[in-house]
Amino acid sequence: MNILIVDDEILELEQLTFLIHQRYPEWRIYEAEDAAVAKRILQQQTIDLSLLDIHLPGETGLDLCSYIRNHYKTECIMVTAHAEFQYAQHAIKLQVFDYIVKPIITEELYRTLDRYMNQYGYLEGISSDIRQVVEIIRDQYYSKMNLTELAEKVHVSPNYLSRKFSKEIGMSFQEYLVSYRIEIAKNLLQAHPDWSIQKISEETGFASIYHFSQSFKKHVNEAPTKYKEGLHS
Repeated sequence: MNILIVDDEILELEQLTFLIHQRYPEWRIYEAEDAAVAKRILQQQTIDLSLLDIHLPGETGLDLCSYIRNHYKTECIMVTAHAEFQYAQHAIKLQVFDYIVKPIITEELYRTLDRYMNQYGYLEGISSDIRQVVEIIRDQYYSKMNLTELAEKVHVSPNYLSRKFSKEIGMSFQEYLVSYRIEIAKNLLQAHPDWSIQKISEETGFASIYHFSQSFKKHVNEAPTKYKEGLHS
């Protein structure tokens, strides 16, 4: 995994590098203090994930994120000391992976990085049965599924699968399933502005629009209708 951190404050760069190396010591981290240096790194290295401070000298972090999204298959996490809504709204339109407010809370950073790892398949070190379950979820997220049925498919007991899934993935089976469905829903809201919230709910496997709306708001901190308005306003 190659990570790019862009921040003009040296102490912030050092803190993020230290925290990420604590959690993921095998990751290779590249640092840049402005967009120009970041672009040179992107030209020379394949970057999987970038953490971008919004306020950079010259080109802003949002401008840099737009450039990255247009030229590379690199996800962006925006980092800023300013929690004003217009920044979050702009970040939503750029389809950033997440938005973190300074001062960095270690647990929040780790939750975001873990979610990125889980969503994009960086599942090094997990067992074959858990990997198989994750693949089933990603292939069949739109259908009804439960832990008992999945346990039968991988030939283990439900209790064993539940404990092992939580231990290896870092969240319960149900939490992972809902989280993955929400990420798919966000993509569908962007790709299909004409679709109703009801249709998005059905396409992502939720039992009811109420369950979908409650789950979406819990994960995104915004109702799906508001999120959709922000994308297409």
